[in-house]
Amino acid sequence: MEKERTSVLLEKDIMLKLEALSRSTNKSKTFLIQEAVTEFVAKKITKKKIGIIGIAESKDPYFAQKDEEFLKNSGFGED
Repeated sequence: MEKERTSVLLEKDIMLKLEALSRSTNKSKTFLIQEAVTEFVAKKITKKKIGIIGIAESKDPYFAQKDEEFLKNSGFGED
């Protein structure tokens, strides 16, 4: 996976705690920061809601024949 360099400024006390954590876990500060940012971003990104079409009474005898039209009009599958 391609990586891109960035830099951040951290409070001195956070940096000291990061250094201590690095020593105690035997993991680099870079690794710990990457791990933290990855987890943070994963939690913050909104998950898309997926509509589910199930068994329903549509009162339209041709509903099954028009399923593609229904999906197109509903926006299902669009990003």
